Amino acid sequence: MKLFKLILLLCLPALSWAQNYGGEFDYEADEEDQSLPYVEIIDVNDLEALGREARAEGKVILLEMSASYCGYCKTLEENIIKPMLRSGDYTDYVLIRRLHIDSHYGLKDFNGSKTTPAKYSLRHNVQLTPTLLFLDGEGNEVSERILGVNTLEMYGAYVDKALLQGHQKITR
Repeated sequence: MKLFKLILLLCLPALSWAQNYGGEFDYEADEEDQSLPYVEIIDVNDLEALGREARAEGKVILLEMSASYCGYCKTLEENIIKPMLRSGDYTDYVLIRRLHIDSHYGLKDFNGSKTTPAKYSLRHNVQLTPTLLFLDGEGNEVSERILGVNTLEMYGAYVDKALLQGHQKITR
C-alpha cells in the first residue's frame, strides 16, 4: 500500500503537467500572433442579469464551464470561442460567457439566489471541463451540451448546430 501511495504521489505532477502542457493543440495562438485582434471571454458572476439580457434580446446563452487548470479549456477558447467572438457572426443571437467552476467568487443564480460556481456545476451535473451549456434566459438547456474537446475540425460545426437548435427553441 505504501508503494502504491508513493507511485501515485510521484505520478500526479506528471499528469498535471500533461493536462496543461502536453496536449497537441496550440492554445496560445493569441499571445503569439499579434495580427489577431484582442478579444476577451467574459466571466459571469450574475446569471440572473445574464438571463434578463438573453430574454430581452431573444438570445441563447453559450456558457463555457471551465477550470483554471484545464488545458483543454484554453484550447477550446483559443481555437473556437475567441474566433467566434472575433468574427462578429454570433452577436445577434448568442451571449458567450465563461464560468470557472473552481472559482471562489460568489455567483448569483438565474433565480436570484446566491450560490458558488462549484455548487452550480454540481447541480447541473457538470463533471468535466470544458463543458458547453446552451441555455435560455431562464437557465434551461435548449440544446444538447458538448462535453470535452476531441476533434477541433468538427467542433465548430457541433457548436453551430447546438446554437441553431437552441435559437429555434427559444424563438418559437
